[in-house]
Amino acid sequence: MNVIINSRTGKYVAAGIIVVAVAIAYANSINNPFVFDDRPSTVDNASIRRLWPIDRVLLPPGNYAAVQRRPVINLSLAINYAISGDHTWSYHLMNVAAHALAALLLFGIVHRTLRLPRLVERFGKAATPLAATVALLWAVHPLLTDAVTYVIQRTEVFAGLFYLLALYCTLRGDSARRPRRWYAAAVAACVLGVGCKEVVLTAPFVIMLYDRVFLSSSWREAFRRRGGLYLWLGVSWIVYVSFLPYGAEGTEVFGEDLAVVEYLMAQGGAIAHYLKLCFWPDPLVFDYGFYLPETAWEIIPFVVLIGVLLAVVIDAFRYRPDLGFLGAWFFVILAPSSSFIPLLQQPIAEKRMYLPLAAVVTFVVLGVFAVGEWLMRRKQFSPRTLRVAAGASVALAAAAFIVLTIDRNRDYRSNLAIWEDTVAKAPNNARAHENLGLALAGRGRFDEAIWHYRRSLDIIPNWAAAYNDLGNIYMYRGRLDLAVEYYNETLKLSPKNASAHNNLGNVLLAVGRTNEAVNHYYKALACNYDCETTYNNLGSALAKRGQVEEAIAFFRRAVQLNPSFADAHNNLGRALAGQGWLDEAIVHFRASLELKPHDSSARRNLHRALAQKRAGMPLTSEVGQN
Repeated sequence: MNVIINSRTGKYVAAGIIVVAVAIAYANSINNPFVFDDRPSTVDNASIRRLWPIDRVLLPPGNYAAVQRRPVINLSLAINYAISGDHTWSYHLMNVAAHALAALLLFGIVHRTLRLPRLVERFGKAATPLAATVALLWAVHPLLTDAVTYVIQRTEVFAGLFYLLALYCTLRGDSARRPRRWYAAAVAACVLGVGCKEVVLTAPFVIMLYDRVFLSSSWREAFRRRGGLYLWLGVSWIVYVSFLPYGAEGTEVFGEDLAVVEYLMAQGGAIAHYLKLCFWPDPLVFDYGFYLPETAWEIIPFVVLIGVLLAVVIDAFRYRPDLGFLGAWFFVILAPSSSFIPLLQQPIAEKRMYLPLAAVVTFVVLGVFAVGEWLMRRKQFSPRTLRVAAGASVALAAAAFIVLTIDRNRDYRSNLAIWEDTVAKAPNNARAHENLGLALAGRGRFDEAIWHYRRSLDIIPNWAAAYNDLGNIYMYRGRLDLAVEYYNETLKLSPKNASAHNNLGNVLLAVGRTNEAVNHYYKALACNYDCETTYNNLGSALAKRGQVEEAIAFFRRAVQLNPSFADAHNNLGRALAGQGWLDEAIVHFRASLELKPHDSSARRNLHRALAQKRAGMPLTSEVGQN
């Protein structure tokens, strides 16, 4: 039986089960919409709309927070955009495929590790089912939905994929006749991983630790055999520091520096909460908000717990280094975001458990196996009974995880659904209330939206985004005086808020204060250099001032950034026609109509341009803004 299970066929069957389970668990996520940070990183990200020139894709402007310093992620989004544009299916499909590949790599790593000389006597005969169980339970665990189902959190999935690939290639190189190829692949995986997320900077240390625990008898032997590899793995640090020029996630919240000590105080509770979710994944929260503990008494129990766990991990290296490695894997990978580097507005985030969860699952699976072996040696149960019980337990656990994952995916079915769920679970989260307000406003439920905006301001009075959102609602309702008031309040709190500058410019242009509007459009562009909407609006304002040639330049920039921007094509056509450039104007009117076939303005402008071309007379250059 063990021969069959550990055969190549058995491994292929196990791999197939893992892939099918992932497909079942995430099938209902494929058509989920973009949520929260997805939109600025995809729909609003002008750098992904063309795959060439490649330097623009690999080095996106710094205003796209989720992809800055992450060229591999931006390239993947550009590929998705080329496949499906603003339709989400290809983005989700890529996330799920990358997650399935990561699960297969985890299967391969655990399987090969259990068959190494130090573990083969104890685990070798059951290596395939044990490794398959670890990979399966990890792959379908509902705690990972935040990383897999939420499109832009592919940063975690891709980083995890390359992290595991780097370790797998190192492991394969140890037994290969020509190890250099595997080691070169490990270095490449490490570099690519750093281009996905900064957590991969810890990979060289974890791989060295793995080498010392499982492959080498001493640090001297590890460096003698693979010292060159570790030097090359350090290239990932050089790449990160030298060739990725845009800043990483900020450490500033609401205009005040987030103290490292305060952030550290929150992390004891965060790690304890992560561990609890590993074993009881409920409730899962999309956004935990900004809460930081105010007194030491709030964190003492968690600090004691984490201190005990760290002491156990350190001590384990003396007697059971394999278990010590699992503990190190958990804490080292969490360390950058859960220790000394405070991340913008996210003291707690479930996505950070993507790779650390693998250590917890491995520990539990091997621990249960060890208990079963002990019971069998004491002849409490027969081997057949234990195998049947183990198989049934794994099947039930995997089925339960799949059901919970499918159910969690449903919370992402709309922006309204995910923020209603978040507000219900985190009622004092200002950002959740503000984003629920946005979702409600998008459905025309303005009074409810206003209530949630004001609730977010009750929680955090200087929450600039809520003031901006209130301004948008009052502008839509025609209360331009209130809109100006709320936009000015936004800019008082957040002077570099590009959206507020753009929105205030629109209101000022509507009431005839064109010069002030132009000033705010320029400020918006200074904050968010590649915003095609603001280019279009600035062009409209300049055209109204009679600066048609300057307006044409801004309209051209808008359609260059977003060739699917129908209104910009229409406005550019009007401006060109007003200058007598009717042939080019007609091209842009037709482009606008192709994008918006029912746009009566573009159709009317096209007919007029064709008529004027026959008559030899120019059109006027009146244009609008967004």
